[in-house]
Amino acid sequence: MKDQIINMIEEEDKKNPFTDEEIAIALDIFRENVTTIRKENDIPDSRERKKQVIHDDIKSILREKGNVSDRGLTKLLNDKGYIIGKYAVGKLKEEVLKSLDISVDTKDNREESNELQETEEIMIENSMEIKQDEIFSAFIGYNGSMKNQISRACAAILYPPNGLHSLIYGPSGVGKSFLAELMYQFAITTDNFEKDAPFFEFNCADYADNPQLLLAQLFGYSKGAFTGATENKKGIVEQCDGGILFLDEVHRLPPEGQEILFYLMDKGKFRRLGEADTQRKSKVMIIAATTENPQSSLLLTFRRRIPMVIEIPPMKARPVAEKIQFIHQFFYMESRRLGKEISVKEDVLKCLAGNEYSGNVGQLKSDIQVCCAKAFLERKMRQAGEIIVSFDCMSEAIKKDYKKENVSKEINTKIHGDMYFSPQENEGYLKVDLNEDWDIYEKLEIKYEQLKKEGAVESDIEALLYEEIESNLQLHIKEIVDSDFSMDEIANIVGEDILNITKDIYELAKKKIPLLESTLIFPLAIHLNMAIERMKMKGKTIRPGMKNIREMYLEEYQIAKEILFTIKKKYYFELNDEEIGFLAMYFKKFQKQNYISKGKIGVLVVSHGHVACGMAEVANKIMGVDHAVGLETDFKDSPADMADKVIQSVRQIDQGSGCIILADMGSLMNIKDQVEEETGIKVGIVGRCDTLMVIECIRKVLWTEEDIQTIIKDLDVKNTVSISTRRIEHRKEKAIVCLCITGEGAAKSVKTHLINRLSSSLDSVQIIAKGYIENIKVENIISALEESYEILAIVGTIDPQIEKYPFISISHIYRPQGIAGLRKILNKQTIFDKVNLGDVLYEKNIFINPAFYYKDEILDYTIQKMIEDGNVKPEFLLSVYKREGIMTTYLKGGIAIPHGNTELVTKPVISLTKLAKPVVWDGINTVDVIFVLALNENSKKYFEQLYKIISDEDLILAIRNSNSINEILKILHIHTESVR
Repeated sequence: MKDQIINMIEEEDKKNPFTDEEIAIALDIFRENVTTIRKENDIPDSRERKKQVIHDDIKSILREKGNVSDRGLTKLLNDKGYIIGKYAVGKLKEEVLKSLDISVDTKDNREESNELQETEEIMIENSMEIKQDEIFSAFIGYNGSMKNQISRACAAILYPPNGLHSLIYGPSGVGKSFLAELMYQFAITTDNFEKDAPFFEFNCADYADNPQLLLAQLFGYSKGAFTGATENKKGIVEQCDGGILFLDEVHRLPPEGQEILFYLMDKGKFRRLGEADTQRKSKVMIIAATTENPQSSLLLTFRRRIPMVIEIPPMKARPVAEKIQFIHQFFYMESRRLGKEISVKEDVLKCLAGNEYSGNVGQLKSDIQVCCAKAFLERKMRQAGEIIVSFDCMSEAIKKDYKKENVSKEINTKIHGDMYFSPQENEGYLKVDLNEDWDIYEKLEIKYEQLKKEGAVESDIEALLYEEIESNLQLHIKEIVDSDFSMDEIANIVGEDILNITKDIYELAKKKIPLLESTLIFPLAIHLNMAIERMKMKGKTIRPGMKNIREMYLEEYQIAKEILFTIKKKYYFELNDEEIGFLAMYFKKFQKQNYISKGKIGVLVVSHGHVACGMAEVANKIMGVDHAVGLETDFKDSPADMADKVIQSVRQIDQGSGCIILADMGSLMNIKDQVEEETGIKVGIVGRCDTLMVIECIRKVLWTEEDIQTIIKDLDVKNTVSISTRRIEHRKEKAIVCLCITGEGAAKSVKTHLINRLSSSLDSVQIIAKGYIENIKVENIISALEESYEILAIVGTIDPQIEKYPFISISHIYRPQGIAGLRKILNKQTIFDKVNLGDVLYEKNIFINPAFYYKDEILDYTIQKMIEDGNVKPEFLLSVYKREGIMTTYLKGGIAIPHGNTELVTKPVISLTKLAKPVVWDGINTVDVIFVLALNENSKKYFEQLYKIISDEDLILAIRNSNSINEILKILHIHTESVR
């Protein structure tokens, strides 16, 4: 055995040596035996053996190449046959540089030079990405439906040494020529092409009826090649040397032309028409375009030489948002052309967005030009200053199929109001007039005076004015909510200051009213804008009609009063006290009544103190939905108060299928009958909930057809019941039972063997030796042991046929496979019992104050580390971005928990990044503590531990104040405990 081990090590690939485990598997022996023999013969482990060889190669590369980045060095080592990642190479390079004093005549410090070179490379890469975005952003959909096509176009240009020949295909008018032009613009910013590289566009259809002339134009001709060829002439291919040749309608190229092009693409050589012996060279990248199916219109040999195929879909396949972008772009272009502002009516925009356009983008552009021409003529005739594109300006072909009632919901959502296009603005904008209809104060004052004159008593006036406020507010709420304005549009209408005040009010109210909808922001912003403007003009005035509001919305009124007091102090402005009533009405009207799709069981999480909303929020984000609702009761609340709050929340979230209440206290277990009696809604209650239970409950109500009783029973079995039993079972020692038919002596022999082989895995597991002869019934032996021990497995001569315990025979236990099987059982149990956050959060995955300014920099860097370390598959990064696109992973308190597809996790890990300055995470919120979660289906307990951390403001503050990785690790290890 010794000779075999040494022989394997001597003959191994020195660049990728065998590990002890690999040798043990190959020789069917124990790994411990390999390790012992290796150490006895002073043979280093695989890492050290590899290091001896790779150090020499790194030294050689650094001496020869000088300035080389970690990325470049990794590639060179991979080319030499090493299997190694960039992170490991960086560490090895540091070791080599410390052990050497590498000097170069032109550089005083090689290490500084290497760092400078790597910085320059990163800057060049970032610059390339910026140029790429700047150029291709002109192609609508470049970061949307066309993102994949743009990525392929960039890859084709960047492929060394002169790009990849490409084929763009799609219907007429989709932008094939435009994409080819953008590819050229991008090409001359790269190292593959000179800044003045030529670009020729050649339409093969122009010469389709004259193949000889077509070939002459492409490849040139020699004197006398045909009648009229009086001199030698270069063709486009020759003139395009070092550049890009765009062949439009390439399917019109005759077969002989395709064959000549195939030879050019294959060999880089061609002949002019009429030449027999002379071969010419041209390094040209060919971008071909066709409207036909390449499989049927192009020769197979020709297609084989075009590796990059880019398909552009027709206009009707594009998302509505991109169609609207096209419409805006073309109206802006016409505004620039005419040098005048153009006003476009809402029905024109909706009609254009709903049309299918058989001629695609080209037809849309033409239709818009016709509209603008008619509008321009009408302006001339009426001698007006503004160009107005009304519905009458559109062609009959477009108008005839348009009906307002047939406009899609998506178009109605995205287009709200007329648009204005100015030569100075590269985007259209809305003009929203806050007209008299919105001045509710004016209406109230007029109505008040009118009622006073009519002799109405004060109480009647209050009631009538309350109804006026209700109806007006409801009307404007519907009008604004239906318009679906973006935050930028709201800011343009009311100003940044008013928008910020409104957002603050919403955030404060959301803490008190969990069901408050964010659609409140726009109508409330307009209301506040009107209120502040009137204060400036008229000062404080008494608002009639407010007394009834205070009585009707008592809870919302109190919340509004507290919030308005806080806001006025923060922003130093005055508002009438009557605004409390308006604010209360907004809070009441914008609470969710039907939570998500009809028919699903509601999920209500209830807690004492500030816990429930956090659990619901985290569970919703993990599941990518917005379903669970948190209700946080005060510690001072009586049981009756808590019951009232629960009843109110159940009414709000019920969709007709009942509600499951997950409570963190047992006192709510007895209110089931009361809730059902007062609401008529079926409910189920589970006590002692945690975040994992909320996640499981959401999964069941949304993704299964189980009823409330089934879900409650399952949650009870998995969670509620097990909470009490866990503590009892945890006190039992774990044990492996050795049962031998020949008596306890033989069993003790097996026990000794197991102790020797499993010493590193046993930890606190006991090995108990028992003989069958001690008791005739083996069931009695096991039952007696179960009183004091948690049995993990049975090893013995005869299988006792007890299904709940794994059995390994004695003959098997003396073989490597038997020990390996038992070790697997022990390791699994250890993982189950000792789940600790420290098991998945390593020093190398903690980053303190890195120079990151954007969200994608953080995700790219931290996940790349995980990929290099083998924790996740490369596709994991994309899955994280996809999940971010579906729903933000921002949590309150400046924390983010980005995560991806669990199936792409090979080894669970959590990365922690603490930033010196926060970064924008979801367009609105900023974060400075980011936990990137790479957890699989078996990692729920790790998340439970993490949730305890992120829910504790003091611990997060301690992490923010930490200055070293060790400090953070200490905080995390101290405040997490083994859980089961």
